[in-house]
Amino acid sequence: MDVRLVTINLSGVSDGWFEGRRETLVTGLRALEVDLVCLQEVSSRGAPYPYDQVQDLSDRLELPFACFSPYGNPEEIVSRERGGIAILSRWPFRMVETLPLPPGRTAPDARVAALVSLTHPQGDLHVLTTHLSWPLDDHDIRLDQTRYLMARVRDLGWERAGARFVLAGDLNAVETEPCIMLLTEHLADAYRHRHPDSSGLTWSHENPLVWYQAPDRRVDYLFADRRAEVVAADVVLTEPAFPASDHYGVFGHFRWTVG
Repeated sequence: MDVRLVTINLSGVSDGWFEGRRETLVTGLRALEVDLVCLQEVSSRGAPYPYDQVQDLSDRLELPFACFSPYGNPEEIVSRERGGIAILSRWPFRMVETLPLPPGRTAPDARVAALVSLTHPQGDLHVLTTHLSWPLDDHDIRLDQTRYLMARVRDLGWERAGARFVLAGDLNAVETEPCIMLLTEHLADAYRHRHPDSSGLTWSHENPLVWYQAPDRRVDYLFADRRAEVVAADVVLTEPAFPASDHYGVFGHFRWTVG
C-alpha cells in the first residue's frame, strides 16, 4: 500500500488567498500527486458571499472525499465564517469523527482532532489531523491535548499491530517539547527519519507571509506507525516569491507491506 500526503496550515482565506495563494497551493499539490491532504485553519463562509474552502480544494485537486471539523469557538458558531481542520482523500471514508480536545489557556482557543478510517483498495488506513494550541509557553496544554487524542487512538485500536496509521498537523511545538517526545515514543517522525540533521523549518521568516514574531521553528509534522516505510519526506510549498501560506507544508510518501 502506497500513500502520498501533505499537511499544511492554510491560514484561511486571508493574505491573498483569492489573489494567488490558492493557485500556488493547487499547482504544488498536483505536482506532488497527493492522495491525501490534511489541512488546518481552513475556512467556511456563509451568505451573502458563501465560500467553502474545503469543497473548492476537493474539486480542484480531484480528491472527491472530504470532511471538515470546526474548531467550535463560540463566536464562530454564531458568525458567517467558521474555521477548522479538514482531510481531503482519494478514497472513501468508512468512519469520520471530530474529537474536541482540552481547550487552550488563551480564550477563545477551542481545539479539535479529525479522525478518519479510509477504504484504500489494499485495506484500511487510519488518519488523524489536528492543530494544537499556539502560545509558545503552552507546553502543558499541548501535552494534555496530545495525551487526549492518543487515548482515543488507542481506544479505536489504531495502535495495534498491523493497523496502518498516520498523524498529521500543525502541532505548534518543537521537537524537544513533551508532546512531540510523547508522539515519538509511539510513532515515527517521517521528516526526521529521512533528514536526521536538517532543521525542517515550517515556520520561517524567509516566508513573506509570516507575521507573528515567534522564532523560526519546525511545528508541522507527519507521523506514522513504525511498520510504515518512509519512502520520502520533505518540507514543501516553500517558494518565497509565491507562498501558499504562512506555513510551509510537509510531504510524506508511506508504504506498507500488505498481507
